[in-house]
Amino acid sequence: MNLSSKLITAAAMTTAAVLFSMPTYAEIVPKQILDKIYGRHDRKQDCWFTMNAENNQRYCLKIDRIDKVEAETGSRLYILVAGNAVDEKGEDNGAHVSSGLVGAFVLEERNGQAVILAAEPKHEIGASGFAPKLWKLVKLGPSDYWGWQNEAGDCHQGYCGSRYAILAPYGKKIRDISGVIASIDDSGALGDKRASSIKSKLEIDSTQINEKVFPLLITVVGKKEGKKLTPKTWVIPFDSKKWTYPEPKGWPLAGVEF
Repeated sequence: MNLSSKLITAAAMTTAAVLFSMPTYAEIVPKQILDKIYGRHDRKQDCWFTMNAENNQRYCLKIDRIDKVEAETGSRLYILVAGNAVDEKGEDNGAHVSSGLVGAFVLEERNGQAVILAAEPKHEIGASGFAPKLWKLVKLGPSDYWGWQNEAGDCHQGYCGSRYAILAPYGKKIRDISGVIASIDDSGALGDKRASSIKSKLEIDSTQINEKVFPLLITVVGKKEGKKLTPKTWVIPFDSKKWTYPEPKGWPLAGVEF
């Protein structure tokens, strides 16, 4: 098996870290890495085309952000790509029920070579064939535990809402560790008098340095079933057994559908 095949297998299966023999870490260009994972970059569409076998959909992936982090174990690159569902011509063609697609990769320098620490080439997220863009890289724990934060939402027959997405390493893979709904608005279905319209703002409590993964601080405002809520900041600890942020008891957005 040649080097390219090894890289593609490692990124797709995320079962083992893989060393690049060439180029060195200092010479790495993220596009070279993505070419090995997804195939050659399409200059005309300025993206990497890939098929997602889970929904038999073609996607056009573009770099959303690249970050360099100096960790205790070495220099790291955090690469995230996001893309839309497209047809054979590269034009958007996602149906309402279609998700978007993102890919996330963490590499680290080891003796001048690059090691893939964790990877998820094809994570379904979003609606109408579009993935959320403009992700944020955030520190999630005191021991150089980093991930990407965003929101993804949708509307159905006047019921609208969004969920927090936090993509982070879990072993050699990358998964969404957030199970928290971020906002709802059903006024389009129920009218203003009976409607719920709730928004929230998320912060990571990085002062809790004794925690393996930092808690979340989420401030909730709005109204529920026509009644105004008293603004409240909820503390959401991380569940290390399930490796997720669960919705707390009494969460005002629990159980809503959109």
